[in-house]
Amino acid sequence: MPTDIVGLPDYVERKGSLFLRSNQMYYSRATLNSNWHQAREAEPKDFDINTTDKRNMCKATYERIGDVTDGSLPETTYQDHSAQVFLKEYFTEQQPRKAMIDVSTFAHANLDRDTGAPTRGFGSVLPHHNPDFNKHHLETTQRADYSPPHPYTPASERPPDFTDNSAAYRKCHSQFTDTVDYRRTGWNTWQDESGLYMNSAAKQTVFKPTNTIPERLE
Repeated sequence: MPTDIVGLPDYVERKGSLFLRSNQMYYSRATLNSNWHQAREAEPKDFDINTTDKRNMCKATYERIGDVTDGSLPETTYQDHSAQVFLKEYFTEQQPRKAMIDVSTFAHANLDRDTGAPTRGFGSVLPHHNPDFNKHHLETTQRADYSPPHPYTPASERPPDFTDNSAAYRKCHSQFTDTVDYRRTGWNTWQDESGLYMNSAAKQTVFKPTNTIPERLE
């Protein structure tokens, strides 16, 4: 087989080569033609018409269907649908077992009577839930792992008589410099030049008016 400069086999077909290009002829396993890998993928065959002395067209190549190799054949669609008649007994009306205690007799049952058996656990007559059943565990990992080392009373965030005047330090939407804007307060959309803002009363409380004109010095 010719090789290229690197030393790898050259599989490119060219004139004068001994490359067998045949998809119909059958050769032995030692002879590799262009579709030799397809013959390997079809193995193992139960009946190979090319290797037998007498060809029999009535025999199939494989004695199985798909990957079923135990000799059995899958059921047909008709057999699968016909087998549903055997499920009729599961859909007939049945008489269920009636319980001794139901909703109407539950109020008259004495479930706490002394039966000589343990009340809970192994050997009890009636099953009971664990005392901690449906218990809510609301403790978080942060609260459990990072608890304060000493007990303390947290201080309040602000004095109780503290007046919140933080609105006085907020910048409102200007009525004079921000006129061409879609942000309008209230139901009316025309231009408001009154000079009154939402925090005008808070500013008068925080910022006391001062005399900007100094008094005459004597």
